[in-house]
Amino acid sequence: MLVGFGAGRTASRVIQALGHRVSTEEFPVRVVAASESTEALCREVGLEVVDFATVEELDLLIDGADEIDRSMRMLKGSRGAVARERMIAWASRRRVYMVGSEKVSPYLGMNCMLSIAVMPFGLASTRASVRRLGLNGVIRRGFAGEFYVTDNANLILEVSLPEGLDLEEIDTELHRIPGVVEHGLFLDEADAVLIEHEGGAIETLTSEPRGFA
Repeated sequence: MLVGFGAGRTASRVIQALGHRVSTEEFPVRVVAASESTEALCREVGLEVVDFATVEELDLLIDGADEIDRSMRMLKGSRGAVARERMIAWASRRRVYMVGSEKVSPYLGMNCMLSIAVMPFGLASTRASVRRLGLNGVIRRGFAGEFYVTDNANLILEVSLPEGLDLEEIDTELHRIPGVVEHGLFLDEADAVLIEHEGGAIETLTSEPRGFA
């Protein structure tokens, strides 16, 4: 089995569990990671990491999200890996996302910002194009105040999403801006979402929601 992982804490939890299983029994699995830190963790726990440049298709993606609504639309990007996470999702036959119940919101943008990966080249022009869509925000900075730089050497523009926006239109318009590399609106990537509630109950959302498992 070839499994893809995102860049957040959800992926880390699964990687740790999978590494333990591989270390205690014969379990044929290879992995692709969406970030350098996730890849390092995979190697640390003994998983075989495959270069995504050589992979046409993955069997399964396991990833998390920063915010999700009941239509399984998601905001991602807190780890700055939206471009790689989108590419791995696109290449995966089945895509499963796991979140805590606190990340489920009535609408996207209620509790999180939209992360937009942008090229440093032409930054001011790109920001102006994003503002013309009615999206205002700031460039993400690191702990020391410097610009946060992704693994692909891009910057992250964080913008607010007011309630009532046409997210499909925003998705389309952002992809038309040349300086935008990728963004964190994942509107139809999820095949299934597992929501962990207090006490450990797991709610499963699919195209035909099945309620609590």
